[in-house]
Amino acid sequence: MPPKFLRRDIIRLTLTLVVAGTLVGDPRGGLAMDLKVIGNQLILSGPVVGDELAKIQKILASSRAIDTVILRDSPGGNVPTGYRMGELFRAKGLQTAVSGYCYSSCSRMFLGGKRRFFTDDFPPEYTNVGFHGHYDDHGQLKAKEVQTMGLKEWIIKHSDGKADPALVERWIHIPINIGLMHFYDPDLYKRDGVSTFMCQGTEPMAKSVLGCEPIRKTALDLGVVTSLEIIKSNDQAEVRAMLGERPKASGYAVIEDVGKVPLTDENGREEYRRFLAASLPRAIAVSPDAKFWAWKSGVFDAMAQALARCSQRSNQTCKFYAVDDDVVWTAN
Repeated sequence: MPPKFLRRDIIRLTLTLVVAGTLVGDPRGGLAMDLKVIGNQLILSGPVVGDELAKIQKILASSRAIDTVILRDSPGGNVPTGYRMGELFRAKGLQTAVSGYCYSSCSRMFLGGKRRFFTDDFPPEYTNVGFHGHYDDHGQLKAKEVQTMGLKEWIIKHSDGKADPALVERWIHIPINIGLMHFYDPDLYKRDGVSTFMCQGTEPMAKSVLGCEPIRKTALDLGVVTSLEIIKSNDQAEVRAMLGERPKASGYAVIEDVGKVPLTDENGREEYRRFLAASLPRAIAVSPDAKFWAWKSGVFDAMAQALARCSQRSNQTCKFYAVDDDVVWTAN
């Protein structure tokens, strides 16, 4: 039986349901960043659209108890706002913590924190900060803008001088915007002893750190975080209630081994290759007769959706072949 997940529109993980606190944001929903105050925490989630600075200045002026900004599941967005928000947080002496993912413009907001932390709201493989350069509407690097906005110097300054200039130079010139320098908590997530990965966005599994260049320096080494102490979001119970139980790796195969996937035709194997290039969270399910499959990625109910779709297509009880970066299939 699949784990019990909530519907996709609920599990967006902006968590507009507030148990104790104040919800501040665009009442129409849409693409605005969600701003939520719970106790001493300001919780920001979603894309950076460019109107956040004035809103947050107003919130901070009226809620003086706030000392922590939680940055949750943000792909980034408006470039100048990321800089200005980071500078605001530093000027106010606020600490920042990443909950889920925080990429691009969001990473500058994060780096602005006087002190910077990971949370354990989500599984550690979903929790990371991702840095890169500035890009046009087609996802291509705008090298001149990177230089004129002083991104390299800004990062080094706000890492308290700890960021390696040569490494920063590399990550701010990643050619396409799906490439990122990913920093995970080195105490909670490692692959072959590494928790930092340079992804160019051209790897076979372009939206996974599998296959990306391992970087031996950690988030703490490079001043991305100031401590490996874990911060807990004030709505952590609600976040965790939305996550189902994830199956464990079975050891049946490594995830990249397309030849071991129990599917009978090349179309199925080609879909598996597409699955490997998809973002986390992700899951792929296969029918017992190996003729049907379904996969889903990028949503926290990916397992439930993949399993339900496979069972619907095959009229059989499907089971998972892989979840995230692990094969969970057993032969019997």
